[in-house]
Amino acid sequence: MTAQGWLKKKTQAWQNRRLPPVKQIRLTQRQVFIFLSKEGGLFVLMMAAIFVAGVNYANNLILGLCFFLGSVLIIVVHHTFNNLSGLLLEAVDASDSEAGTVTNYRIRITPHGRHVPHQIQLEWDGQTRVIDQIDRPTLVAFQLATPTRGRFLPPRLGVSTVYPLGILRAWTYIRFSEPAWVSPKPIEGLLQGQRVISGEDDDAARRVAGQDEFDELRPFIEGESLARVSWGHLARGQGVLTKRFSDAVGREQLLDYDAMSGGHELRLSQLAYWVKRLTEEHVAFELKVRDQAVPLGSGFGHQTAALRFLAEVE
Repeated sequence: MTAQGWLKKKTQAWQNRRLPPVKQIRLTQRQVFIFLSKEGGLFVLMMAAIFVAGVNYANNLILGLCFFLGSVLIIVVHHTFNNLSGLLLEAVDASDSEAGTVTNYRIRITPHGRHVPHQIQLEWDGQTRVIDQIDRPTLVAFQLATPTRGRFLPPRLGVSTVYPLGILRAWTYIRFSEPAWVSPKPIEGLLQGQRVISGEDDDAARRVAGQDEFDELRPFIEGESLARVSWGHLARGQGVLTKRFSDAVGREQLLDYDAMSGGHELRLSQLAYWVKRLTEEHVAFELKVRDQAVPLGSGFGHQTAALRFLAEVE
């Protein structure tokens, strides 16, 4: 292990002890760090130069200016720290997502008492937001990348401020414990194990009159809607025919982990593909992974439950 890697590992271990994952946190002296900003470093160098000039020329006015700037620096330490101290940060929720996409992660920031923080900067997963002032509970949403399937805990959120003069920076890093669940990335695969419950022996589902799919042409019956007349056939002199549509009913599908091919993650990705496809086709399905299962159901609510199941499965 390189020296840089060793230092990074030690820093992360110290952060985990000092700032463990939380659902919500109110910032206090334990969580807030403060030091000179880049402008603050130049400010201190300027003070040093003024002090040297004052001593060299034995000029009390120059020395007085140096001490005045030093007192300003001490006062700004208090105001910069106080601008961040007392903030309550809370993880509100995180949307389920798919591997390779993003989750919408929302946090709430609440000021302490009547104190109104200014110029609060949030940095998270490469995104930066600056809130001019927080005078009431404020919801902030971030889109965080979710590269892999499973339980996703977001990286540390950076919260900082350089208010009021910009010469000092107060900051902290927060790790939220609210997870987002990431389902497998859908990959098309061969589907096996279809069951038909319509009472027929073939693999086709029983169809009834409906609106979804074209079924057949039949002679026009007086009183039918003209919107279903096949005008193309009429123009070719083939008579007045109407289009008949039907819906598939009475079919259910078993999605079985053992019936899929490939490694563990590939099988889960294939199941995720068929979960979405069967939902779009309005086909009820049961999902089974080893000794765990999602009962038979249909609709987008059932899809959500099935994808969450695939995200949580080990």
